Amino acid sequence: MPINKTILIAIYAAIGLYVLYKLLLRKDKFEEDYDKLYNDILTSDKYKVKGQYDDRS
Repeated sequence: MPINKTILIAIYAAIGLYVLYKLLLRKDKFEEDYDKLYNDILTSDKYKVKGQYDDRS
């Protein structure tokens, strides 16, 4: 049954790495607000600048 032990150890290691990733690399509220505002500016028509490649019609 060493295969089952190896599989369980691999699963526990993956879960442990996932938990560490979530704890150490999570975003705080300021970063989430910044990302939301930045995405809004990049994708909205409100901040669009007319350029040479836009339609002239």
